Amino acid sequence: MRGGRADAAGGRAPASGTHDPELVDLAAQLVGIDSVNPDLDPTGAAEVALAHALRDRLVASGFQTTLIGPGARPSLIARKPGTGAGRTLLLSGHLDTVGVRTYADGPFAPRVDGDQLWGRGAYDMKGALAAGVLAAERATAGDGLTGDVVLAFAADEEFGSIGTAAVLASLDAAEIDGALVLEPTGLELGVAHRGFAWFALEVHGRAAHGSQPEQGVDAIAGMLRLVDALDADPAPCAPEQGHPLLGTSTLRVATLDGGVDAATVAPHCRATIERRTLPGETPAVVRAALEATLARAAGSDVSFQLTELVSRPAFEAPDGSAVVAAVDRAALAEVGAEPDRRGDPWWTEAALFADAGIDVALYGPAGGGAHADAEWLDLPSAVTHARVLERVLREFCG
Repeated sequence: MRGGRADAAGGRAPASGTHDPELVDLAAQLVGIDSVNPDLDPTGAAEVALAHALRDRLVASGFQTTLIGPGARPSLIARKPGTGAGRTLLLSGHLDTVGVRTYADGPFAPRVDGDQLWGRGAYDMKGALAAGVLAAERATAGDGLTGDVVLAFAADEEFGSIGTAAVLASLDAAEIDGALVLEPTGLELGVAHRGFAWFALEVHGRAAHGSQPEQGVDAIAGMLRLVDALDADPAPCAPEQGHPLLGTSTLRVATLDGGVDAATVAPHCRATIERRTLPGETPAVVRAALEATLARAAGSDVSFQLTELVSRPAFEAPDGSAVVAAVDRAALAEVGAEPDRRGDPWWTEAALFADAGIDVALYGPAGGGAHADAEWLDLPSAVTHARVLERVLREFCG
């Protein structure tokens, strides 16, 4: 999960069972495979070994599999066709993890301690991959289902999302009736999250000798004026209405760089700006609001340029979502209560599925240590996750 990730749910979550030996073994096997994203750490092994291990297992379980994308960075699509005209549900997860340079010890030596499985990726998100695989295998065993079950396990979620982009390009979104992104949510149901837009802000000045600053134009002084304006003006930062699950969005200056040396008036200054967005906000609207604030502060004597670097949309599950309703019913049957709703400040690839017109939500296990120096999966919650997913598949695709 990208974009300022914090732990989705630390601690324990209610579970309907204790340990499932097959789930523990599979999750541990996946944790033991280095799949560090090489765009985050050039020494990372990338996703290829993990993709092939999952493909081999799913082929043995009767799934039709395809590897797409570069050979060292493949994404896996596995499908078990249904026997009739039932609905198709896609389970989405990512193969890559963040790096391990500061990991406490044995990142790829999975260790079970009581109800916890430790190791890089156990929580984010190899435990969920294991639960998704087992749920799909169990739901489609025997006579199978009338609808298709599709597993889409993608490369590069932690950096550029090239894997899920390739997955969506290779599938007919109109044939996918629903999707669940298996990011860890602590067995809560993720129905909204923020998006983000990154901008470069450049201020242009004119160099002069530091002893005669009046002969130059100080780009740093101009930049500080603009930054002060962004801090003082809430209009570009937060729509007045906010969002019931996400609150207001945020705006911050992420980097700042300018000047040549101590004896020269700065001819140039550059900042990067991060704006977290809410459902319904577009980069164009955000940019227009930022430019209006900056122009008022700049007046006629500060020259600036604002350039969009990258943006990703916010996400909100649609009213009447069939996927949300299916998870509600499955969780009620499995643990006796519908899952709580959650909205998250970070970005996930659920937004890419929603942009493709697919009914989607997020549902995953509990644990802690995502992107941290030690990471763990709560095993009872992973058992519940797998059981609820199996019920969802049987109902939705049955």
